[in-house]
Amino acid sequence: MKQILLTLSAVLSLGLLSAQIDYDTYPEVTSTYFINDVHIQKSPQDSFGLGDILVEDGRISKVARSLTPPNDAYVVEGDSAYVYPAFIAALSHAGIAKKEKDGERPKVKFRGHPPNEVVGITPQNQAYMAVNPKDESLKKMRKAGFGVAHIVPRGSMLPGQGAIVLLQGDSKEEMVLQDKTALYMQLQGTRGFYPNTIIGVMAKWRELYGQASHLSQHQAVVQRSPFAKRAKRDLALEALIPLTKKEMPLIMKASKHKDIYRALALQQDLGYDLILAEVQQGWSMADRIKAAGHPILISAKLPKEAKDKDKDKKGKKDKKGKKDKEDKKEMKDSKDKKEMKPSPNSVEGAVAKASDAVDRVLMGGKKGAEDKEMKKKEKKEKKQKEKKKDPETEALEKRKKEAMEAYVAQAATMEKAGVPFGFSFLDSKPEEVKKGLTRMMKAGLSQEAALASLTTNPARILGISDQVGTLDQGKLANFFISDAPYFDKESNIKMLFIEGKMNEFEVKKKKKAAEGEGSEDFKKNLVGKWDYTVETPGGNFSGMVIVTGSDELSITVTDDDEPDSPMEGRDISVGDNSLTFTMDIDMGMPVPATMELSYDGDSYSGTVSMDAMGSMPISGSKVSGPEHHHHHDHNHDH
Repeated sequence: MKQILLTLSAVLSLGLLSAQIDYDTYPEVTSTYFINDVHIQKSPQDSFGLGDILVEDGRISKVARSLTPPNDAYVVEGDSAYVYPAFIAALSHAGIAKKEKDGERPKVKFRGHPPNEVVGITPQNQAYMAVNPKDESLKKMRKAGFGVAHIVPRGSMLPGQGAIVLLQGDSKEEMVLQDKTALYMQLQGTRGFYPNTIIGVMAKWRELYGQASHLSQHQAVVQRSPFAKRAKRDLALEALIPLTKKEMPLIMKASKHKDIYRALALQQDLGYDLILAEVQQGWSMADRIKAAGHPILISAKLPKEAKDKDKDKKGKKDKKGKKDKEDKKEMKDSKDKKEMKPSPNSVEGAVAKASDAVDRVLMGGKKGAEDKEMKKKEKKEKKQKEKKKDPETEALEKRKKEAMEAYVAQAATMEKAGVPFGFSFLDSKPEEVKKGLTRMMKAGLSQEAALASLTTNPARILGISDQVGTLDQGKLANFFISDAPYFDKESNIKMLFIEGKMNEFEVKKKKKAAEGEGSEDFKKNLVGKWDYTVETPGGNFSGMVIVTGSDELSITVTDDDEPDSPMEGRDISVGDNSLTFTMDIDMGMPVPATMELSYDGDSYSGTVSMDAMGSMPISGSKVSGPEHHHHHDHNHDH
C-alpha cells in the first residue's frame, strides 16, 4: 500500500456483462415517429418553443409549430414535455470493460527495452473492437440522455485509437459512426519497465514520433522508387503516421497543471494537432489554452461537496454528543470526588482506601481503565482545540477550500475566457452529469454554455456537427424527452431517440426519506470484506478493505503486495450511501490518505487522496459479509 501513495493507482473491474433483454428499448415496428406538442430546444441558443417533430428513417424529417402525422407514424403524445438534443460524451470508455489484473508480471529479458504491448504502447488498437453492446455502462448513459460517445481504449501510455459510436446497436460494428478518429495518450508509464516515469514517457513519445516521421518519409520514397528497400513492418509506428501528417489529432489526458504544461510543450516541439482531455486544473491557464487554440475537454468529475461531508458526519457527531456530555459529567464527578477525598490518615480515609481496593478486585481494574480512557479523551480534545487554533492549519484549509471552489468554477472560467469546451467522462459517472452541471452553474456557468458543452461543442470538436448536436432537419434523430425543463431538480428523462430508435424509461417518483432513513441497513451491508483497485501512473494496486463492528465501525486496509502490514482506518464517517475514512501509511513517517467512497449495492467507487499528491480513482466490490453469513442453509437463495 506504500506504493499506492508513491505511484497511487488502481481501478477495479466492475463490468459484469449482461445478456438479458434490454426492456428500455421500444420494439421497432416502424421507422416513422411523430412527437406531438413538445417544447423544443433546437440548440443551446435556440429555444424553438412548442411544436412537433417528425422522424423518418432515423433522421429528423421536419420540425414545425404544427404538423400532421403520417398514417404509418407512431405518435408520441408530448403533453408539453421538453425535447433536447441527445448529449455527446466527448471522451469515454463506455462499453469497454476494465481489464482484470492477472497478478503476474510479464517475463521480459531486457527491462529497459520491453515489447510495446508490455508497456502499453498499442496505438494500432481500435477502441470499438473492445466494445460490448450489452455493457451496463451504455444503458446508464442512455438513461442520462447520451446518444453518442467518443470512446478510447483502456491502457497505459498509448492505448490506441478512438471511435465515435452510437450508444445503441446489436453489434459493435452497427454502433460505429466513425472509427480511427484520434490517437489517445496518457502520461502514464508501466511499473517495473521503461518507461515507468513521466519524464521517461515524454522521452519515449518523442522517440516514437520521430521514428514514425522517418518511416512516413521512407514509405514515400518507396512509392516513388520501386527499387528502394522496403522498411520492416511496425504496426505501432504505422499507426502514428496519420498523426505526423495531421490527418488525426492526439488526445492527451492532462488532468493537473503540470500535465497541461507538458502536453502543450510536447505539441509545440513536435507540431501535431492536440486535444487536451480530462482537464481538472486548467482554470489558471485559461488564457494560455485559448492562445494555443487547442480544443479542451474538461473532466466531468467534481470533488465531493464539503456540505455533503458535513452532513455525513452530522449523524455520527449527534450520536456521540450525548455520550460525550455524559463522559464529561462523569469526569467532573470523578474530579469532585477526588477533591473531596478524605485524608488517608483519618478513619474516613482508611475506609475509602479499603473501599477502593474492594472496587478494584470486584471490577477487575475497570475503574482504572475508565479513568485512563477519560484522561486520554481529554488530551485528544485539547489537541483538537489547539489544532483548530493553529494558523498553518487554518491557512491550509483555506487554500484547500479555494482550490475546490476554483475547480468547480473551472467551466465558468473557461466560458468567461472564451474557450469552448466539451466534457470528458473517463473518471466520472455519466448518470451524475446533471448534478455536476448544476454545481458548475451555481459557480457561474451559464445554462447555454452548459448545454453547448454536451451538444454543439463536442460535435464541433469531433467533426460531426453535420450529423448531431442540434435538432435540425436532416440530422440524426438523436434527442431525449424530459417531463420538465432538464435543469429542474425533479425533472426526469422519459424517452431517448438514437438514430430514430426509441428508448422508453420507467420514471419512478422519488420518495423523500426521513432524516437518516436507510443508514442502518447501509451500515450492516458495509460489514465484511471488500476488494479494491487503485489506478496510478505506475500501475494498478489492489488489496482488501475489511469492515467490522455494528454501531461503531472499525476498518482495516491491507495491500496485496504487503499483506502483513495492515493499516487501520480512523475518522470514519458513514453517510446514507457513502463512507469516508483516513488511514496513515508508513513512508518513514505517517502519511495520511483519505478514502471517499460511494456505494451502489455491493460495488463502490471513489477516490484516494493525499495532500500534495492529488486524488486517484478507486473502485471495488464486496467479497464476503460477516463470518456468520457463511453458516446459512445452503438451500437459501443469496
